Amino acid sequence: MTPKIGLKVISTPKVGQYDIPGHPEHPLRVLRSLEHLKSLLPAHAFEEPMEAPLEKIQAVHSDGAIQVVRREGYFDPDTPGAPGVWGCSLLSAGAALKAASESLGGAKVFSLMRPPGHHATPEGGMGFCYFNSMAVAIQDAVRRELAQRVAVLDLDCHHGNGTEEFCLGKEEFLYVSLHQFPAYPGTGRQSRANCVNYPLPPGTEEGDYFPALEGALRRARDFKPDLVGVSMGFDTYEKDPLTQFGLKKKDYQRIGQWLGESGLPMFALLEGGYHDDLPFLIEEFLAGWTS
Repeated sequence: MTPKIGLKVISTPKVGQYDIPGHPEHPLRVLRSLEHLKSLLPAHAFEEPMEAPLEKIQAVHSDGAIQVVRREGYFDPDTPGAPGVWGCSLLSAGAALKAASESLGGAKVFSLMRPPGHHATPEGGMGFCYFNSMAVAIQDAVRRELAQRVAVLDLDCHHGNGTEEFCLGKEEFLYVSLHQFPAYPGTGRQSRANCVNYPLPPGTEEGDYFPALEGALRRARDFKPDLVGVSMGFDTYEKDPLTQFGLKKKDYQRIGQWLGESGLPMFALLEGGYHDDLPFLIEEFLAGWTS
């Protein structure tokens, strides 16, 4: 990947502070990706995140949900407690806040952090997600009047039920998702109000995926957003162990290119992606996005 002016990557080795043995969302998926990008990009492309202020989390999540994460407690078998998860969750949300703010200045900003966030609902964590970093970022952008209208484009292979629940019925937000159905968490079969869903069957490859993406981008443009947040999952990859889509490595460069050509102020957060090829899939995406 040729270094690009205007690309910023927000990440930190501190993402390795928590580890759940045997869990697919393990630290190395991000640490290896960070190491790979550092071999390709200049040092000034990277920025360290700060922990999100608690009041930014409280603007999205209930006190009960926050207290479970604070004591590093248990939500479900996919989202158990672990030493260090509180700090990492605050850092992930803080990176999203930084990414949203800096993208409004014209930069393309990618948050390479963990844990992911788009399954976390206002009332609690689930699906590897503790705080919904996307919801925290877009709520903050609107509350601070950095943007009046924000669209979320969720390209993870799993439906972002938590982000949809947060956005539903709020006229300042549009949520658009392409995802496998049926699949975890079993939501996203139909569109609702300001939440537009493109459920795609297991086995979906580029020939069916990209027409759906074209429709999703059209819906986002028609909303005339001041800002777009992309929940960028790489578990649509043909070799991903948790899903059954068939996108190939080269398809991520095309996804990035289409997003970049939209001309919309945009930031992206890492969500899923559980194959060891993740560093190279991210490279392809960023190369297309900044081309």
